[in-house]
Amino acid sequence: MSSDAQSNPTGALLSPPGRSGAGRPDAEPQTVRVKAPVSRRHHADGDTTVFRATSDTLDDQYELLEKIGSGGMGVVYLARDRKLGRYVAVKRLSREMVDSIPLQERFLREARAIAALNHIHIVQLYSLGKDQLGPFIVMEYIPGPRESEEANTPPEPFSLADRVHREGPLPLDNALDLITKIGSAIDYAHGRQVIHRDLKPSNVLLDASGEPKVVDFGLARLTQKGEKPLTLPGEQMLSMGYGAPEQETDASVTDARVDVYGLGALLYFCVTGKNPRYFRPNDLPEVLRMAIVKALETDREERWENVGAFLLALALVKSPDESKPSMGKSTWRCKWCETTNPSVIRYCGSCGWDGGVMCAECGSESRFGIQYCGVCGADAKTYEEAQALVDQLERHRATKDFSFILQKEKQIAAFNARGVNGRRLVERVNEMGQEAGAALRRRLKLAESIHQQLRDENYERVREHIEEYNTVSVDGAFDDTAKGLAESIHQRDTVRVREAQRARRWDAVARDAASLLAAGAPEAPELNAALRRAKGHLLFHRVMRRLAIALLVFAGYVLSAAPAYRLLGRPEGTLFRSVYAPVAYMQQHTILAKPLTGYAKLWGVGRLFGAGESNPSGIEA
Repeated sequence: MSSDAQSNPTGALLSPPGRSGAGRPDAEPQTVRVKAPVSRRHHADGDTTVFRATSDTLDDQYELLEKIGSGGMGVVYLARDRKLGRYVAVKRLSREMVDSIPLQERFLREARAIAALNHIHIVQLYSLGKDQLGPFIVMEYIPGPRESEEANTPPEPFSLADRVHREGPLPLDNALDLITKIGSAIDYAHGRQVIHRDLKPSNVLLDASGEPKVVDFGLARLTQKGEKPLTLPGEQMLSMGYGAPEQETDASVTDARVDVYGLGALLYFCVTGKNPRYFRPNDLPEVLRMAIVKALETDREERWENVGAFLLALALVKSPDESKPSMGKSTWRCKWCETTNPSVIRYCGSCGWDGGVMCAECGSESRFGIQYCGVCGADAKTYEEAQALVDQLERHRATKDFSFILQKEKQIAAFNARGVNGRRLVERVNEMGQEAGAALRRRLKLAESIHQQLRDENYERVREHIEEYNTVSVDGAFDDTAKGLAESIHQRDTVRVREAQRARRWDAVARDAASLLAAGAPEAPELNAALRRAKGHLLFHRVMRRLAIALLVFAGYVLSAAPAYRLLGRPEGTLFRSVYAPVAYMQQHTILAKPLTGYAKLWGVGRLFGAGESNPSGIEA
């Protein structure tokens, strides 16, 4: 919403005629001040500039004098307190809006917001009431500078917009002092869970001495727990140029950083006289550029995290006539020839270097010795320190000094990364820290495993663990152990060979003896004898196994003759006779004749190859 009616729903104290900035392209929408006496009755034509106050409370205590401003939904009157004799501002909803319950809620929200605050630079609330014409707020009246001594009424309100439009941009010192005061008021409001959300020049009134007062909390958001939100999701709520971008997309999700944007916009207006809607960093003094650019970031995550941080940045800006520049700022040292040059010259007087450096974050060109980048706001000093930390940790990583990395990696927590390059530095440090922690844990686990494997005489595993240990450590804690592994393996295997011989485990004897001989063991005669004996036993066992297998196969062949003869129906063919001729011969002519004949009888045959053949055993078929 670009109009004042949209951004000022309850009617701020607005500028009088001649101060509205009409005709200027950068002027804010203003409502002309209309002076009209207030009668005690309604006009027939429905003119909202006059009305009768039907509430005894309002009518008894306050005398309405004139209308001094109006906005999209609210009207503000100058009144005099009958009892105290002071002038006050009475604010109420316009007649067209008074029947709207949501607008009444927002009107009362403004009253509660102001009532929660008690700050010298925030307008004060005196009372709140309601009569037949709707709710009203009685507030402190902020008179501007007096232009005539003859006037009977107090001077008209005078806003920051009036001041800049009348006299031009403020001097740097005055602008910083003014924004610091406004910022302290907004920071105070944030501490009491009140977000203004509508900071703009017309909502900052200046009293006769030039002191600012923040007014119009009509769009304020109360963040106390349990407070009912009035801004609907997706609702747009901003004054063009002064409202943060998130107010244009969804004002219901705004936080305190919306006022950081507003303060940055106010400071830009103060020093340039232009609406920040057409923001150009080059219009700003170099000393202010970084602070304002950061405050006006489109992405609120990139802005100053709160108003206090913004004010601290402004406090570091020194006005030339306020204090003399220090030597660190008035001179710069050439990094090539070490010549010290005054800051007013661009090129080194000795080697001609232009003092140009690249921002470590955004890559934009800057002057050597200037701490903050004028484009992205990166702190060159902290970036150099972060890069130096990364380089230092890389060196210790190469030397496997992981304990040092764990001690130093915490320093990166103080580094404020302004963008992707800064975040990469942080990620690199965190990665090295994680690697160092994992390496130290692995080193400890390997040391424990090496000791356990030594006790178990698993020297081959010990050798593997020592090699891995040396990849995560340079202390050489197990170098002596590694040198004695060959002797330990020899002694272990020699003992194993002897024990295997006693237990007649010839496979183990052959394996360990061959391994020791291959490694050049000094007890060669004993080992050779053990190896020959083991081979002899192993050969004997292999022969016996093969003989046993052959006997089993032959027995199966012999025993299969009778069942085959029976099952095949006593065949008389030459094939069967050829296959089982040895069995027939054994049955007729060897000492196995009787057991074979008895076995054949079990299968129903007396002899093989038919009943007509001779039967030396005398057994009938």
